[in-house]
Amino acid sequence: MSLPHLEYNIDVQRLFLRMMVTQAELYVRVVNIVNPENFDRSLRPVVRFIVDHTNTYKIMPDTTQILAVTGEEIIPITELTEGHGDWFIDEFEKFTRRQELERAILKSADLLEKGDFDPVEKLIKDAVQISLVRDMGTDYFDDPKARLHKYFNAGGQVSTGWKQLDYVMAGGMSRAELNIFCGSSGCVTGDTLVEIIELPNILD
Repeated sequence: MSLPHLEYNIDVQRLFLRMMVTQAELYVRVVNIVNPENFDRSLRPVVRFIVDHTNTYKIMPDTTQILAVTGEEIIPITELTEGHGDWFIDEFEKFTRRQELERAILKSADLLEKGDFDPVEKLIKDAVQISLVRDMGTDYFDDPKARLHKYFNAGGQVSTGWKQLDYVMAGGMSRAELNIFCGSSGCVTGDTLVEIIELPNILD
């Protein structure tokens, strides 16, 4: 059973802001597609203030600040679950794409009327392709034992010529990787340092 189509009216837009203020992580997840122009005119000052404040101070403004600066009261939500966050991400992406596409179409109509056809394709294409990156990279808490086992048995390491270092690095340096070593003053002898500097080229 599919959910009914959501109308992104001012109440839904305000809910988006309430969820962002309640859980700043949600704002971080969508920050790359947040555009004040996509919101109702009455909410744009709030969005601009949030964007400017987070860019400057690297922290979400609290509700008191928002009210003082914009005159709008954005009430936090008492409890947000992971499911609420998933809904927010999905719907905010759809909302942004729809709003950007709507404005692109209106702008395209003006351009076509003036006979300026070249920018139209890019305007529509950019709006349609708006999306969020959901894969945040390697989950280091997801089966770390299997991941390390795979790394240790992958092969391709080149010996450093230093037995203890090879052991720590699961066989040595990996090919086509940049390896940087650091340590406190006096932690290696001059001879050891020369051995490291004179390692064979491992990028071949």
